[in-house]
Amino acid sequence: MATRQQSVEEVKRTAASRLAWQTAQRDDQEVAQAIHAGEELDAIYNLDEAGLLDEFYHFLELIGCLRLIGKLELPTVERVLIPVMQFVLIYLLKTLYGIESMNALPPLLFSNLALMSLIGFNAYQVANGLTRRGDDRRQKKPKQGPLSPECLAANICKFTAPQMEAFFNGVVGLIVGLGFLAGELTIALDGSQLATTKKYQGRGCLRVEREVKDRKTGQSIKQVRLVFGWKILVLIEVRTRLPLAAKVVKIEEYEGRWLVPLLKQAQANLGEQARIAKVVVDRGYLDGEDLWQVDQLGLIFVVMAKAGMIVREDAQALARAGEVRERVEEIRHGQGRTAWTEQIKTRLVGIEALTTYDDYGSEEHSRERNRKDFAGNPINAVVVLTWKNQESGDKGHVLLTNGPVGDPFVALDDYDWRSVIENGIFKEGKQAWNLRHFPQKNEAAVVVHCFFTVAVMALCTAFRFWKAQQESQPPETTLLGGEGTERWRRRLKAENRDKVIVFLGEHYGIFQVAELAVLSGLRIKSLPQELGSSQAILARYGLSP
Repeated sequence: MATRQQSVEEVKRTAASRLAWQTAQRDDQEVAQAIHAGEELDAIYNLDEAGLLDEFYHFLELIGCLRLIGKLELPTVERVLIPVMQFVLIYLLKTLYGIESMNALPPLLFSNLALMSLIGFNAYQVANGLTRRGDDRRQKKPKQGPLSPECLAANICKFTAPQMEAFFNGVVGLIVGLGFLAGELTIALDGSQLATTKKYQGRGCLRVEREVKDRKTGQSIKQVRLVFGWKILVLIEVRTRLPLAAKVVKIEEYEGRWLVPLLKQAQANLGEQARIAKVVVDRGYLDGEDLWQVDQLGLIFVVMAKAGMIVREDAQALARAGEVRERVEEIRHGQGRTAWTEQIKTRLVGIEALTTYDDYGSEEHSRERNRKDFAGNPINAVVVLTWKNQESGDKGHVLLTNGPVGDPFVALDDYDWRSVIENGIFKEGKQAWNLRHFPQKNEAAVVVHCFFTVAVMALCTAFRFWKAQQESQPPETTLLGGEGTERWRRRLKAENRDKVIVFLGEHYGIFQVAELAVLSGLRIKSLPQELGSSQAILARYGLSP
């Protein structure tokens, strides 16, 4: 009887089905009963790093993020041995655990049996890889993991910019559905440079000029420096630090052109759940036409005026005769006996209806500014006379806003939220999340890495809010009590130090070491108080002594 020759595609489908590309599902009770019955288990690992992923993975499944990931496709790839979802989940792990280099993945991630098992790989694949490619050239160095860093990078960077934007917006929509954002919101928008070398394909180039003193003559000369790379723009809700919209552009591109599009995208992501009410931005977004569009959207903006602007000089001049509002705050420094308090004084003046910002209006309005009968649109200002006990005089900062300035501290406090995006997104993103370390040296890699990193940061923040909510913690979740990502990772690792993860088929369970011993039939005289007696442990999983 002749045998039918299988096609390459059939062989791949068979291999994929036998490899059981399914992520493990948690079922503590089923695994506990199997342990108690003496069944053969697939594997047991110390939890530590896997503890961070377990509940987070459950959270992703709960809010529908795994379904969103499952819809991603590689547009230029017809056939892959590993499903696209596996590539995404591996890159999610790399981001979540803060692994900086792609070359560090084999020893730090690919060889971690517990983590790889959670996302669908078995021990044989982790030890021997998915293919024998390169085995004939391998002499001493053993394989570490089911695939190579180059394979992961090559495939993850095939996602297009529209795909990544749609994925990011989808993630934001899922987070909004959790209900952490409601009512009227204050948002901040800012950009941060992602400098690279000029060897990156598709990179932008920014010409930076600065004045320096010539060492020989002592005269000021202009020095020109070229900065290569990209720029990431992120719009966040200031109280939760949750990103609502993002964009990756060339490093030389003017940020202000994306102010209104990102505001509209953020509001679309929020849907009916919440409404953007206030926008705070820095000088990089100071464009009269853009700010007028924000005003026409019914939003209040607060932005810092630039030196040399006529409207700024007029506000400072009028402030000399204006009503001064003063606020004194007591700031505590140090701890214990050495603690001391400092009084911080701030003095402001609110100026209404300034009409000397000629660019503040529509495009047609700006074109008529040289006419004799031209009248500027009114805009309000807040002049800072004293800042942190330092008198500013005529050189004080001036905030421009279309909101009321009867109490100028409202606008000042709103603008103060802008520091959250610099510290909470860009500074932490570049340090704890390795935002500047790209999988390849090209534009696609930068775009994919940026959107994926900010999306995982958003999911991680939302997960921590959700976990606090599940544990009935106080409702105030602003900035997560000041706990940064690194501290959170260390705390979770410490909390999971005495736990193990047990795999059985497509399921796994997580147990304290003492629980595992009791379920296995060992008799222990003294058990941790929080676990209860042996009978209590067995009863918790529907078992009897």
